[in-house]
Amino acid sequence: MFLQFALPGAMLPLYSMRLKELGFTPMELAICCATHGVGALLAPLGAQLADRYFAAEKCVAVFSLLSSLFLIGLAYAESLYLVCILTLFFWLLAVPMMVLCSTICFIHLKDPEREFGIVRLSGTIGWMLPGWILLALISIFPNNNLEGQASEQFIIGSIFGFIVAVYALTLPTTPPSPSKVDKFAPLGALKLLRGWPFATYCLCTLGVCITMPFTTQATPLLLEYLGIVQPWLSPTLTISQFSEVLSLFLLPMFLLRFGLRGSMIFGLICWTIALYILSIGEPVALVVPSLALNGLSVTCFLVTGQVYVNMQAKGDLKASVQSLLTFVQGIGLVLGHIMVGLLRSSSQNASNMREELVLAFQVAAVINGLLCLIFYCCFRPVFGKKSMVEVK
Repeated sequence: MFLQFALPGAMLPLYSMRLKELGFTPMELAICCATHGVGALLAPLGAQLADRYFAAEKCVAVFSLLSSLFLIGLAYAESLYLVCILTLFFWLLAVPMMVLCSTICFIHLKDPEREFGIVRLSGTIGWMLPGWILLALISIFPNNNLEGQASEQFIIGSIFGFIVAVYALTLPTTPPSPSKVDKFAPLGALKLLRGWPFATYCLCTLGVCITMPFTTQATPLLLEYLGIVQPWLSPTLTISQFSEVLSLFLLPMFLLRFGLRGSMIFGLICWTIALYILSIGEPVALVVPSLALNGLSVTCFLVTGQVYVNMQAKGDLKASVQSLLTFVQGIGLVLGHIMVGLLRSSSQNASNMREELVLAFQVAAVINGLLCLIFYCCFRPVFGKKSMVEVK
């Protein structure tokens, strides 16, 4: 996971800045960003290949190699059509790759409930690495013509992708497991929606993923307006990942102390507070520290949710159950990115970038506040045996 997360970690933080530099309008930028959600929507196909036909580690190797090539293309593409196509293909490969890596972990870890948080922690560290490597190169070699541009970080990320492609072939074999009952594995995963707690979790995950693009697409633009220079932009955004590293390390303690439900509610509250602060948009001394709340919300809601989803999976459906969650996230990402574009377009008469983004962050904060209420009232899972993540 350390190597794998460096690939999207190089691309996503500065992607909106890259498109702004190319002169894209808010709606054009939003459409390109929405391809991330399209990749998530089609991720179950990758899980289907792993679940039924091919070894998961071989799929990871192929997906990583190809996505690295598309990331290199993005470093040089300038036209709207080409950027959109390359981004789409990048996410069509990168999202299933990340899903399958999680599946490999859950299958081969002896105690996924206790161990997955630590494994996922290494992925968060990998996410931060490209931005800091680029900053280090600029600092150590000031005359190397590097400027901290997004395209330079894309190249660094692609190098990590090539390493993943080779390393994946050394992972433990995760062969396909054909089922005589469900010929199409994702259909078996859909049956879990019959349970009210699982359906509630999917609904709230959808809502959270609608609000996530408000930060991934708009926060870099806000930080640049507040005076964060470009070489420091990606490292500044890694405050979220530093917080995530700490909270992932403490995840087993969270689960023991607060239980699964309590930890996830805490994550939603943190995300709502973060969005509210971003809707204020200044001063920089308030906005930058608030990024730490993002890491807490990712760990306590999304990562803990992965553990919960894995507990609901049976037998060889683990990859497809994780992909069902990714599919739900994909719908949210598409809707969220388009909403950001529409809200920014409606605010283009604003005098500066902060005023242009205020309405978008306000809408996101209201949505997430409603999710907190829904989750608190409706998510009450019951486990068949005593567990470290029992409801509290």
